[in-house]
Amino acid sequence: MFEKKEKPTRIALIQGSLNPHSNTALLIDAVATMLEKRGIGHETLDLRHVDMDFCDGRPLEKYNEATRNAYALLERGDAYIIGMPVYSYSISGALKNLIDITAPAMKKKVAGILCNSGGTRSYLASVDLMKILSFEADVVTVQPVIHTDRDTFKERTLFDDHVPELMTEMIDGIIKFLR
Repeated sequence: MFEKKEKPTRIALIQGSLNPHSNTALLIDAVATMLEKRGIGHETLDLRHVDMDFCDGRPLEKYNEATRNAYALLERGDAYIIGMPVYSYSISGALKNLIDITAPAMKKKVAGILCNSGGTRSYLASVDLMKILSFEADVVTVQPVIHTDRDTFKERTLFDDHVPELMTEMIDGIIKFLR
């Protein structure tokens, strides 16, 4: 069913917010630093810097180069850590658009979720992403799903000391799944 690997060779980090001052991007940066310290290969796809076409069902080769490059990056990934901003108690349109186009590249892999919202009541929005990943791409998500909100950050810095512990637990879960 799912192909097991001896060692994760590459984790694709997906930053799904278009906000220029995104706290979700700060979370992805923190995970990237953790992966670097552990010697785990990774690439980051930051949707703020990708000229993504809008999904309209055309074949992949008909999308622009940036969209095809995003697909290729996700295809190379053995696993994913997805930074999900919460908009209206669900995932961002930009992230959903990316998944609609790239789901075949993500097929039967594993993902961790960083869910970032404006307040504490939006933590269940990550369930929408879990369902989308499961049904569109047979992606399994590991626990814990990490939820942060505006109170987790202070002056554009991660303020909650518990979040890095949860990130380590999530990364360990991904590595265990891949082995």
